[in-house]
Order: sequence, then structure tokens, then C-alpha cells
Amino acid sequence: MDGLRLVGQVPSRLADLFIEYVVSRGLRDDVYFSQEGDPGADELGVVLRAQRAGDILLTRPVFVAREWADHVYDASEGPIPDAEWRVHA
Repeated sequence: MDGLRLVGQVPSRLADLFIEYVVSRGLRDDVYFSQEGDPGADELGVVLRAQRAGDILLTRPVFVAREWADHVYDASEGPIPDAEWRVHA
């Protein structure tokens, strides 16, 4: 994503950079947060999940096909399998 590293980053820092990236491309209305506070963008088909690494949380992006992009961030109604929302280790 134009040099924006999505994997293994501190979630709070990456969230700000990710939102800036999405907004700078005119996609302001496509930025959403999951029920767990993970940022995502429907148009890009990505959610930036947080994953525990020992006592640290690091980012782990989840990409989906365009057909699944609508509400990709929604843990209760979105198309990402339920098991994905429960993985933290």
C-alpha cells in the first residue's frame, strides 16, 4: 500500500496512518471500525486486525475479495468467517 507496512505494527500507530492513507485517496466514507476497534476500508477490502504476540499487540491485515468487501469490518454481519474474529494468538 504505497510503502505503508501493514504487518507487525503497533495497532494504534498504524490506525492513524491507515486512515490518512484511505482519506488521501478520496475514500473517507469507506473507513470503518470493527466492534473490536480494528480499522477497515470497504473499498480496499481490508481490516487491520490486532494479534497478540506475547504481551504485545501487533497488526495482522485481513484482505478479502471485492465481492466480500461490503461491511468487511463487521464481525456480526460481515463475510469474514466467525473463527477469524476469535483468533488472537
